[in-house]
Amino acid sequence: MLVRKHSALRSWVVTLCAIVWGALVIGGCSEESRYQVLSFFFEGVPKPGEKTQWQQVVHEPRRPPGPKSTPTPVAVAAIPKPKYPPGWLPALLKTLPHDAAGYPDMVAAFKEKKIDPMPGVEQDHVVPKPKKVDEEEITLIKTGKTKCSFSHQIHTTLVTCKSCHSAIFKMTIGEKLSMDDCATCHEKIAFPIKGECVRCHPAMKKKAPKVPPKEKLLEGEVKMVRAKSSDANSMGIPPATFPHLAHRVNYRCYACHNQIFPMKQDDKKPITMENITEGKSCGVCHNGKIAFAGDDLGTCSRCHY
Repeated sequence: MLVRKHSALRSWVVTLCAIVWGALVIGGCSEESRYQVLSFFFEGVPKPGEKTQWQQVVHEPRRPPGPKSTPTPVAVAAIPKPKYPPGWLPALLKTLPHDAAGYPDMVAAFKEKKIDPMPGVEQDHVVPKPKKVDEEEITLIKTGKTKCSFSHQIHTTLVTCKSCHSAIFKMTIGEKLSMDDCATCHEKIAFPIKGECVRCHPAMKKKAPKVPPKEKLLEGEVKMVRAKSSDANSMGIPPATFPHLAHRVNYRCYACHNQIFPMKQDDKKPITMENITEGKSCGVCHNGKIAFAGDDLGTCSRCHY
């Protein structure tokens, strides 16, 4: 170990002596000789008689950076804002006039201008002209406690003659009527027949309803008929529900009945998604322009719940 230390020390001493000796030799040489020796080992040595000029050293990168790519702006699709905020329907329901039984009175709401339903589906910003309202009032049963009257003015405000005649009521005098015929609308989207007899039979005594109004009747929910062969049956998807109230505040009844949906038919044809995508049935409006598209998977729960 001691031998190695002496050997290393000897090497350092020899090297230092060589450097000092070289410096003395170069210092004692002429400028020409000094320039030749120094320029051999170093760059930028000034020639004899030249003054030393200091220059800033610029280190160039080994690999020049590539051109900076300008990011292409991504076009963001404009998301249409909903026409009505969430919860607008229950809020509207509270502002509508109600009858004694607690059901929304759509005719009174129309007369009081609480709502302004359009007479037809808006196509290319052209709204059909309103239908002529028939003011005729007829008496269905003339005598006794069952005396009954029918107001055309109230009904033709929202529906047309073809909506009831002649699929529900025949255009003949002395026709026998049944409560089931009136139940085509009543008990579903209009005030119920049970407990509201006095509204058509004024000779009867008014009876207060024993049970509060049903929420489904308030909104006029109707379960749509589904084809038995539909794959949705095996997938557990509930049938589509149609809320009349949400549509009646925007359109009158004859916007859909009977042009799109018959008021009454013996064999109700099921509505398929193929019909909707082809622009039939619900697809007349639910096409992504008038209303949300029926084939939009993000809106399935709005009908199937």
